[in-house]
Amino acid sequence: MSKPAYLLVQGKVTDIEGFRLYNAALPPIYQKFGGHYLTVTPAAKVEIAEGEPRNESILIAQFPSKEAAWGFWQSNEYVAAKKFREGKGTFFVTILEGLG
Repeated sequence: MSKPAYLLVQGKVTDIEGFRLYNAALPPIYQKFGGHYLTVTPAAKVEIAEGEPRNESILIAQFPSKEAAWGFWQSNEYVAAKKFREGKGTFFVTILEGLG
C-alpha cells in the first residue's frame, strides 16, 4: 500500500483579486489526483509556536501517494492553471511523503 503524501505551500499572495481565477481552477484537478485540502490558513491566522513570523499563508493538501502528488503538480491541467497565479505572489512548495 502506498504512503500518503502532502503538498505544503507557504506563500504571500500580493494580488488577491487576481488570484481568484487560480483558486477556482484547482478543485477538479485536486479531485482527479485524489487530493484534498487539510488546511488553507491565511497568514493572519497562522499561530507561531517558535521562530520568527514569516507572514505567509499555509496550505496543506493530502494525496494518496507521492506519485499522485507529483502527478497533480506536473499535470497539463495544473501547469495551465498555475499560469493564473503568475505575478500574484511568492510561493515555496514542497511535496512530502507521509509515514504511512
